[in-house]
Amino acid sequence: MLTLRALRYLVAAADHESVTEAAAALNISQPAISAAIAQLEADYAQQIFVRHKGRGVSPTPFGRELIVRARHLLNHAAELTLFGRESGTVAGEVSLGCFAELAPHYLPALNKAFEDRFPHVRVKFRETGFDELPRLLGEGSIDLMLDYDIGLPEEIEQTTLTLLAPYVLLPAGHRWAARRKLTLERLAGEPLILASDSQSRRYLLNLFHRRGLHPEVARTAESFETLRGLVANGYGISLVHSRPASNVSYDGSPLVSVPIADVEPTHRILLAWSRRFALSPAAEAYKDFTVGWFGDRDGCSS
Repeated sequence: MLTLRALRYLVAAADHESVTEAAAALNISQPAISAAIAQLEADYAQQIFVRHKGRGVSPTPFGRELIVRARHLLNHAAELTLFGRESGTVAGEVSLGCFAELAPHYLPALNKAFEDRFPHVRVKFRETGFDELPRLLGEGSIDLMLDYDIGLPEEIEQTTLTLLAPYVLLPAGHRWAARRKLTLERLAGEPLILASDSQSRRYLLNLFHRRGLHPEVARTAESFETLRGLVANGYGISLVHSRPASNVSYDGSPLVSVPIADVEPTHRILLAWSRRFALSPAAEAYKDFTVGWFGDRDGCSS
């Protein structure tokens, strides 16, 4: 028999990609989740998850579709729980994917403001890279995606939140640290440190290539803070979009940010969703709130 409890267990296992971690998050026993999933697989006569020894679980194509529908049903159930108590109340859960470099700059403040406005909605988010986010959105593992605009598939709808221009990141002792602006032609002769993500690296290199410039990529870094640390310690310079409030790396080494003279602020931060799946009322509320929240920030900074 299909129950909301079994669907909650199913979605938790999918979100954590592990029955063990889902059980810990829900504070229940692992056998309880395993039994619920086994019963669902028996009821549907379909395999929902592929079990990987020592590496958790991943959904089958049927499982992905079932999990998307289960999320919607659980959101509607949350709304029904509040029906008649508070008129117009939005309830449920929003699953958000965010590019890892953007997450620390926006998500804590954005999600706090949203949850203060919509206390019956829970926002779950996962941080990952450019290449992973469109896949998660396309298969319905997340409702919405906060990302840079770098080559998204056509089936993904999107709305612009703000525009950014890349800037040059230099060690504080660099000979150009006091410059008000720098050109790409001048930068092309410096050793360049870029993020290892292929989409991000391709975009930034294309800024040079379109001008017939071919800089040397001296190193790549898996994380934004490692990249900042390499620059701060003199391994090279970098072009980046995110601008932390702090002008020092994790190890305390100082950094300097300099605008690029010949690049316009045309790089978009966007919120995206898949045309394949209708957004729940909770996800629609998050989408509308996020557009307004970024608009207020841009208005304050202008």
